[in-house]
Amino acid sequence: MARMPEGAVENYLLTQCRANGFLCLKFVSPARGGVPDRIVVAPRGTVFVEVKRPGGQLRKLQQLTHAKLRRHGAEVHVVHDKPSVDAFIAHILESPSH
Repeated sequence: MARMPEGAVENYLLTQCRANGFLCLKFVSPARGGVPDRIVVAPRGTVFVEVKRPGGQLRKLQQLTHAKLRRHGAEVHVVHDKPSVDAFIAHILESPSH
């Protein structure tokens, strides 16, 4: 199977979120690097999603930022291909609402 560029993974995430009625917002924080690419707002809650190309690794700043978000109670996911996006969507659909 051909490797997907990161943009294609992000577009697939956006398409799948929309198909399930979730908001999938681009997250940019000029004052803080390493933040996840997307914020997904779903009935069960709001989660952060980092998009990587297949085989792509988190940078050190991303690792530190994701860990800080988790310490503060946030849920952070990393997706890198269609199956991981599908698994993320299934997780959000199966999780109980807050």
